[in-house]
Formats: sequence, C-alpha cells, structure tokens
Amino acid sequence: MPTSSPATVLVPSLSAPISPGVNLIFSPDFPLEERDGKAVTVAHVPRGPWSVARVVQGGEPLLEMRQELERRFGAIPDGVLPESAPGDALGAYAFSFVRPSFASPFASQREGVFFGERVVPVFGLWKDVDDVTWARAAAQLRVHRHRGPDDFVIELEARGDERVVVARCPRPETLGAAVAEVVATVRRSRGWLRRWFGDKPFDWQCALRIPPLDLCAVRVDEELIGKPLADGDGRRIGDARHGVRFRLGDDALPPSEPGPIALGRGDVYERPFVCDGPFLVVVLGAPPQDELRLAAWIEAPVLPEGATADAP
Repeated sequence: MPTSSPATVLVPSLSAPISPGVNLIFSPDFPLEERDGKAVTVAHVPRGPWSVARVVQGGEPLLEMRQELERRFGAIPDGVLPESAPGDALGAYAFSFVRPSFASPFASQREGVFFGERVVPVFGLWKDVDDVTWARAAAQLRVHRHRGPDDFVIELEARGDERVVVARCPRPETLGAAVAEVVATVRRSRGWLRRWFGDKPFDWQCALRIPPLDLCAVRVDEELIGKPLADGDGRRIGDARHGVRFRLGDDALPPSEPGPIALGRGDVYERPFVCDGPFLVVVLGAPPQDELRLAAWIEAPVLPEGATADAP
C-alpha cells in the first residue's frame, strides 16, 4: 500500500512558500474551501479519470467512495479516507492519482545524474539512445526556453490531452510564482508568438535527464472541520481529507547501463535539460485553456519502488 513520501507536503494553495529540502504538491481538485467561517463549494474543480472528490454523509456513501477509489486506482494511501464516518457530520474527501504516460517511451538509466549527495536514475534522451527511440520520443518534446543548465522550460506531450512541463529556475518564494512564470513562458511560445519567443527544437545537441518520481501526500484540512456547509441547511463538516499521488517516468524503457557521461550534466551538449537540482513539474490540460491539474516543486526526488539512489 502506498505511504506518504518523506519530506513531501500537499499544500492547499499555490501561495505556499517554498522551503529548501521540502517537496511541495498542489492539486486543485478538493471540492470545498473555507470562506467567511463556512465551507463553500469551489466554483471550478477539474474533473477527470485521475480524480474522485465527494462530500458524503454516513457509512454507506463512504464505503462506496472507498470502493470506487480502489477500483480505479488500486490500493490507496493510508489516511486518504477514515475507517468510519464522522457520525452525523459531513465528510469532504478527494484523491487524485496523476500519472502521465507517453505514446513513445523515453530511455532510462539506473545511474543517471548526481542530485545533491545522491546518484539517482533518470528517464529522457541522450546521445547513446538508439535512433528509433530517440526520434519517436523527441517528437513529443517542445523547448520553450533554454537560458542555461539551471534555467530552462521544456514540455513533454503525454497521452490524451495532458502535457507535462518541466522547468529549472532560481528557487522562487512561492509555488504559485514558479507556476505562473512557467505557464506564461509556455503561452508566449505558442502560435504566432513563437516567432519571437520560441526556442529552437530539441535536437542531437540536447540532453534530457529527469529523475522518475513517485510522490504521495495526504492532508487533513483542519480549517474546514466544524464549519457549516454554506448550502447545507446547517450541516457541518466533521472530517476533511485530501490525498494526491503523482508518478512520472515509470513507463520509460528498461534502464541501460551508465555511459561515460551519464553522471554529469553532459558538457558535450549544447543545451542540457538536466534536472540535477530543485525543479518544477506542472501537469496541464490541452491549450489554450491550460487547465492546471497538478504542480510539484521537487527538492528531493522520491523514486518509484525498485528504482535505486546511491551515495556518490
């Protein structure tokens, strides 16, 4: 059964401050928010196969929600739902499992890059990837910015209408500041604006190395507990829980052995897109709406089960 990831916090809003050493996840799918002392229904909550959000009362609806989550996502993390309903009060619950996949898989390596004091695996593309894999996977990439190895924005086109935007940038004050700047960069390089703001395509002078991720976090919304539901005839919230799991890169090809430049940034590359320090991942829906489905600031990659990280 999945458990909450170490040093990983699910935050209630994009205004959350970024702190060194702490991973932040934001998902906009919780159905209620506290406003003027009441629990108010959120005007727009993204709906999709990756998420279930409900306000329930009683044991039977709670059991039905648990069964739906297990049917759609398998084992759910501890703490996402309580063992029993909160008496006669209402329970507000949401769980998302965001797991982008790619029509053409990327390559992977067991020992891919130094991240702080660890050597971590990666997925992506580099020069010793075979031509067929490289060509197919590279067609899913769009470069939005590359100012240097610590300042870039690149988009990975996933299945369906999902897009995964990965960025390295100076550590911002808040998660929202990072997301806003990156989404603005993506929009500037779209359509006719690309003539002025677009960057040249990903090519053989580029390298992409991203640590695979398996992040899991659960948050109890203490602010909502005890508050009356704004449109609920005085009924109060007795329990409020939000859980998110985010996996990225677990559908890459089987790992290859590390090559002679595997653990570096790849100085032989003209434009390295290498996540060897804190980075941002934003999952968006189709343009031009660019619906935000998840944002994560990664300070310490939490790897999928079976992936290894070693001290250098």
